[in-house]
Amino acid sequence: MSGITIKRLLAGLATLALLVTAQGALVHVHAGELEAARLRYAALPAGVDPAAAAVRAGRFDAAFQPLSEDALRFAQGAARWYRLRLDSDWRAHSAPLLVIRNARFQPVTLYAAGDPREQAQEHAQSGRDARFSRRALVFELPRDLRAGESLYLRMPASTKPRPFSARVYPEEAYHVDDTGWVRVMTFFESVQFTMILVGLTLWLALRDRLYGYFVGYLVPQLFYLLIASGDMYSLPGTGWLEPLGIRALWFVAALSTPFALSFIIEFCEMRRIAPRLAHVLSWLRWPWAVLALTSLLPLAWHARNSLQPDVGNALFLLCSLAAIVAVIVAWRRGSVAAGVFLLAWIPQSIFTALRALQLLLQLPLPGWLEFGLPAALALSSLVLTLGLGLSTLQARRERDDARNEAQRDPLTGVHNRRALMARIAEALTEARQQHAPLSLIFLDLDHFKAINDRHGHLIGDACLRILAERVQSELRPGDTLARWGGEEFVVLLPATALGGATLIGERIRRRVEADPFIASGVAVAITVSLGLSGHTRATIESPEQLIEQADAALYRAKAAGRNRLIVHPAFAAVP
Repeated sequence: MSGITIKRLLAGLATLALLVTAQGALVHVHAGELEAARLRYAALPAGVDPAAAAVRAGRFDAAFQPLSEDALRFAQGAARWYRLRLDSDWRAHSAPLLVIRNARFQPVTLYAAGDPREQAQEHAQSGRDARFSRRALVFELPRDLRAGESLYLRMPASTKPRPFSARVYPEEAYHVDDTGWVRVMTFFESVQFTMILVGLTLWLALRDRLYGYFVGYLVPQLFYLLIASGDMYSLPGTGWLEPLGIRALWFVAALSTPFALSFIIEFCEMRRIAPRLAHVLSWLRWPWAVLALTSLLPLAWHARNSLQPDVGNALFLLCSLAAIVAVIVAWRRGSVAAGVFLLAWIPQSIFTALRALQLLLQLPLPGWLEFGLPAALALSSLVLTLGLGLSTLQARRERDDARNEAQRDPLTGVHNRRALMARIAEALTEARQQHAPLSLIFLDLDHFKAINDRHGHLIGDACLRILAERVQSELRPGDTLARWGGEEFVVLLPATALGGATLIGERIRRRVEADPFIASGVAVAITVSLGLSGHTRATIESPEQLIEQADAALYRAKAAGRNRLIVHPAFAAVP
């Protein structure tokens, strides 16, 4: 990659880092201090299941044990009750909001003392208050909330014991924080969406499966961001996702990795550079197909078999390690694409691995990790799209080089007969449409057989190359020189009438004979004979007729003593 490209990538990374840093600064909103307590079921009489009405009425307050905020957790296999109280009266100008973060698709119910309403929310719930994003569960509290007034939270049973946080924020301040979060997440999602459109356009235009894998790799990532942020549930026609809950997140995460592995194999040319590692990566795709299917099984099955997220996170760590090793090997073996992929994927892999470890170890989600993963995904898609663009340009250059190679004579480097005939057909069509003249010179190196017999074929080949160089030096931009075969060459002169073509032909003849060719200390004098024909006022019907007339004029030049230019009578007779 060029220095300019690397500087642009680093500038993009710095921009994303600044955005994440700026968003991280927004989360320092003044919050009311809460005293948290958890209901100890062991302190209740045997067989007593606390009903919501009884808990809200304060009948079980004696059974609540004070806890630190860090101890707030969903319990595995059992529901929990928490009691929250402000340590001082609420005196902020705007109304208080109870904000529950990291609930991750778990329904939470709030009961406020003295308030008959039951407020129930979850991440995928339809009809959520549109004033707030789905970054957290947000409950409105009474404006006159006093110290010591109880707020009761009922947390349902979870497949894994996971931490969550509960804070009370002023509504106005939280709106500022929430709006900033929405802007940054929208930016990341927009980057992903734009790169998908670019990849889809390339795939439709080029029909290369590499771009199909790229789109298949990015689309699940975009859905992951949309589902995790909750923006997906604001789109029309997505109500069917609500019953899936967190299983929708599992499904798109499981779907993304096999496409990522397929993209790595194709983009980094693993089958050619490291076939054994390509085979390993190919096999690692299949467990994800199983995980994707099992993620859609009913919730009751996942309640009995709670290993789905742990298996997925552990498998992701394994696949990430295998993929990075494979790409490093490909890079060290000379794959430029592998270097681009490393630059793109390592930040994403680091943040994704940290997120997987955070879930496996049941740790709180820090703000830098919450925003770091979407930022890394956006950066990865940008860099990979740039890499695909560079790969496309390289493929196009290789295709153009191959096409140009097929149209060139390997000895002299000028056009071959096949390319010449196509060019004559095009020039003849243009001449007819524009009522313009067209001329063609057929030239032959004089006494070429004698040169080969006397000096050898290597000297003969050198004479042909020198001849091509000297002829080319007398031509104009737009003129075409081609080797017809052996020692015969053809010069096509578009938009050139008899007078101009005769001048060019004579210049070529004089230039060729002007200086002997020195080979192995021996001077080899070369001359050419030329036949000239042309098209004026529809006198030529086909490229073959134009060649035939010029060849006939060349034959007359040789018969007349060589080293001269003869014009075909049909061309010379045209007024």
